[in-house]
Amino acid sequence: MRKFMTALAALAAFSSSSSVYSDNHQPVIGGVETLACNFAEGKNMDDFMKVVRKWDAWASKNFSKEYTGNVLVPHFFNEMRNDFYWVGFSPSLAAQGIVADEWLAKGEALQREFDAVAPCNAHGQYAWMRVRDNAESPRQAGFVDFASCDMKPGADSEKLANADEKMNAFLDKIGNTSGTYRWFPMQGTNNQGLDFLQLNWAGSLTEKGENADSFIAAGGLQVRAALYDSLVECTGGVTAAFSAAGGS
Repeated sequence: MRKFMTALAALAAFSSSSSVYSDNHQPVIGGVETLACNFAEGKNMDDFMKVVRKWDAWASKNFSKEYTGNVLVPHFFNEMRNDFYWVGFSPSLAAQGIVADEWLAKGEALQREFDAVAPCNAHGQYAWMRVRDNAESPRQAGFVDFASCDMKPGADSEKLANADEKMNAFLDKIGNTSGTYRWFPMQGTNNQGLDFLQLNWAGSLTEKGENADSFIAAGGLQVRAALYDSLVECTGGVTAAFSAAGGS
């Protein structure tokens, strides 16, 4: 049964539970900005990236906090609703707000250039939480799998964190290289009817396939069922190709 849990309440619960998401045993949480965009008539990704290069130089001079932009294009999908998505990451929700204010105050000219190439019809805010990621530096390109997840009755953040700890140990043992994150819907999304999105990131389709093969061969499906079947119900969704677009 689908239930509603606000992002802030969920994050507060995770923050107070026993967690393995960082060295100080508190989950690493930041901000996500998403925009769903379609190309204007006669425009394409080459036109958009010309504006992105201007934005990258502008952001490095005008944003006082870290912000990393990415372009996502659906790769495996059932229905193509938008040509592409812009996803911007901030290290905290406060940093996200500061950068947003700076863009509103000083980015009007560049915003007009973006709109002329690819106007966006949706603008959403999420809070991201790292579950697992052993990458030494942010991935510059690759593929990301999305799944929509609901907590089951009787499940709580502490039980989920304990399951994550056991799963992370299993994935480390078999050499899995994917990064796993959860996004909690906040404002402007159509996902308020679920508890979180779960994302698995890989640097290529080859890496994604090798991780899947080793997971299955090592009994990962059974491990996942034993750890999570009583806690969450997740439905697989889109796989998107992503590429870093720069930032501050």
